[in-house]
Formats: sequence, C-alpha cells, structure tokens
Amino acid sequence: MAQTIEVSLIDVLNKIEAKIDHLDKNIDVKIEKLESKIDKLDSKIDALEDKVDTKIEKLETTINNRFNTLTLGFLGIFGVLTGGLLTFLGKIVFFPNL
Repeated sequence: MAQTIEVSLIDVLNKIEAKIDHLDKNIDVKIEKLESKIDKLDSKIDALEDKVDTKIEKLETTINNRFNTLTLGFLGIFGVLTGGLLTFLGKIVFFPNL
C-alpha cells in the first residue's frame, strides 16, 4: 500500500519563508542585545579612562611639585654657598689688610 503525498510547492515555500523570517527576528533580537551590552561596556571603559586620566594628572602634579621643591632647595643652597664664596673673595681682594 503505497500512498502518494501531494504537497503544494507554494505551501513548502511559504513554510520555508516563515522559518527564515522567524530566524531573522531571532538574529535581530540577539544583535540588539549584543549592541546594548557593547554600549554598556563602552560607557564603563570611558569611565575607567577618565579615572585613570585624573590619577595620572594628580601624579604629574605631585611629581612636578616635588621636583620644583628640590630645584628651589638646590638653588637656594647653591646661592648661599656662592654668595659666601664671593664675599670671602671680595674681602681678600678689596680688603687684604683686614
């Protein structure tokens, strides 16, 4: 008993098209979810970059302040020593008898 099954080609194509549409909708939903996750990660990365930039700026300011302090200290000591030596040489040159 062999039975023949008649299927309309149009019905088969309509079913295939419906499945393709369903898969397209699923793909679109997944793409939207991924895009929203990527946007959230981008915002977190931007926030972290801002924090790192502010910390770097604070460190640069601290280093510059320390360097300025050391430079001023060195120049101050150098100035005092130079002034003392020039005073001593001036006394010897201009007032050799005193």
